[in-house]
Amino acid sequence: MNGPSEQLAALSSLRGPEGGLARSHGGLAAFWRSVAEDVLLDPAPQESRALLAALDEWFTAGPTCALVAGADPSFRSALLARWALSVAERRAAEVIFVPVSACFGTAVERDMLKLFFGLFKGSATAMFSRPRSPGELVAAIRLALGGVGWVSSVPDDENPQLLVILDGLERAADGWPDPRIPLLRDPGDGAHIVVSVDAEEHAPSGVPWRDRLAWVAEEMTPISCSAARPSLDEPARARSALESLGEEGALAARAFDALAASLAPVSRDDLVRAVGVDPAELEALERAPDPARRLVVTDDGGAYRFRDDAGRARWGASDRVAAIEDAIVERGLSTLRACNAASEPHVAWPPYLVEYLGAHMTRRSAGVTDCMALVSPAWLRAWMDRPGGLVGFLADVQRARRAATDALLLACRFGTESDPGASAERAARVCDVVRCALVDGALCAKEGSRDEERDPAEPYTEPAVDLTRPTGAARERAEALVTLVSLVTGSERQLVQAWATDACAGLDEILPRSIPHVTTDRSAADPERTRRIRAGATYDEVDAYLSRDMVVRPTDLSPDEAWRLAESREGESRMVSFAGILPDLPEDMREKAVREVMTAYWAHGDRVALRVLSACAPWMALADAATVVCSELGGDWTSDFPGMLVGFGSLTELSPLLLRLGGTAAVVGVARAIAEVGRWLP
Repeated sequence: MNGPSEQLAALSSLRGPEGGLARSHGGLAAFWRSVAEDVLLDPAPQESRALLAALDEWFTAGPTCALVAGADPSFRSALLARWALSVAERRAAEVIFVPVSACFGTAVERDMLKLFFGLFKGSATAMFSRPRSPGELVAAIRLALGGVGWVSSVPDDENPQLLVILDGLERAADGWPDPRIPLLRDPGDGAHIVVSVDAEEHAPSGVPWRDRLAWVAEEMTPISCSAARPSLDEPARARSALESLGEEGALAARAFDALAASLAPVSRDDLVRAVGVDPAELEALERAPDPARRLVVTDDGGAYRFRDDAGRARWGASDRVAAIEDAIVERGLSTLRACNAASEPHVAWPPYLVEYLGAHMTRRSAGVTDCMALVSPAWLRAWMDRPGGLVGFLADVQRARRAATDALLLACRFGTESDPGASAERAARVCDVVRCALVDGALCAKEGSRDEERDPAEPYTEPAVDLTRPTGAARERAEALVTLVSLVTGSERQLVQAWATDACAGLDEILPRSIPHVTTDRSAADPERTRRIRAGATYDEVDAYLSRDMVVRPTDLSPDEAWRLAESREGESRMVSFAGILPDLPEDMREKAVREVMTAYWAHGDRVALRVLSACAPWMALADAATVVCSELGGDWTSDFPGMLVGFGSLTELSPLLLRLGGTAAVVGVARAIAEVGRWLP
């Protein structure tokens, strides 16, 4: 074993780089203080030694991932902290240790992602900008896991190794990990990932953690760490002590319940204003007898939290916690509604309510309409008064977008094609998705770090945004609205035209963009194009992804000949070919051809092919149309905001999909979103 100086140096490395977000993270510092005596001063207990050896063996010769399961969270944390420190001391790998815990303010996805990325020694994998949203943090972390040499030079530059430990994933508070967004899947050479949980299956869903993490069984080693030592039920003794006090004890118990419902350490003022604790209940907590009072500690800033996760988990009864969370959500939403209605435009929001209202809403399965209240100027103003406000607000925008996406896909289920109610729901929800994407894109454009020189060796610090900075998309916004005018008629056209006129004010002449579509007009057929296709040219070669005028034209091939030619293609060329023969097919064959288009697109397509896909929208399955819009609109770290409005994969090029999903109501709603977000975030 190394001496104290080596141990302290290793411990310092686990706190993150100097000057970065992780080094100043109070929760991470509190975690290491909580285990310091166990891992720095005391020798490993007997029951830990075999497990430490098993972890070493896995690290040396095992597959990429390990799932450590054990019911005692304190034992697991001490075990993994001791092992992480030993790996860091030996310089066997760069070690990233993330404790997932409400006690330490890392249980909510946003908080965890910021700490995770902040622990890397530099921000080299933030390739396009400083990460500004949960999506960009996920992308940067996945790049780090895939290219270990960017973030590790341990033990040396020729053989970099990275060990990532997420301890206590069962304590994740707001629905993560989401298998649709696999943070820890497919790590690269030199990466080793350990996740610790209470059991191999996620409770209460019963889904194996392996599936939640999107891991392959062959690439994972399960390690069971059942503690041999007896577990002390301190919360039971605390309850008994409080019950003996009568009403005084009941007051204190309600304060403990509130702390069990809180998703991070919470100040006295926030307990009262945000969580709803009565001051008398707080006073009773302070006077509580020692068996109860020692369950709770206050950090250096005076925030209250349970001393450890075992105590918090055993204290919290689901019915009481749920009622408190419901009250938090209602308190936050009622205040936000008043702000959005401008009856109370200037509210002094409790910090906890700003930072965790969205997470409580996710936990309580808030509806889409409530979630969309978070995508508003009033909520942005509230977040701008908080440190890390940009990432925090965009995390709530992401929550709203996920809720809208799920609702949209539900409204696309089989049998809803001719249901007017389902069509109206699809129109509303696709507009919600678009609004979220526009707000995300506009704020990222205003943040502006894509255009700045950055030192990749610098550690991660949270981005800030200047709301007065223009997005640089005024012309593209006008072009998008002018283009959407052409898709509607009557009073709807007048409405969209008014928004377009406002957007065009002060700009040079704005012309509409072409919209991808299929024409069956035989006079549009091109004999030379037909000759080249028969000679073996692929549709993407002759049509250049519709770059001429967005039109899929007839080829004068018979349906059978056209189908045979398309079937002979492979990869993305197959997708483009089946789209290219749509004008040559009878109506009853077009849906079948578009199914071929979609199959090839999911396997091989990219953003360049989106306009070809959009031309197929009239014959596309509703669920496919919704999935394309939700997965391709925004959320791409490499794209810029003007390109979301016009250009490859933009709203204008996706407009046939909007029509497919919600008719002209969807087009009008999207135009409204473009106009309103443009006024809010110009």
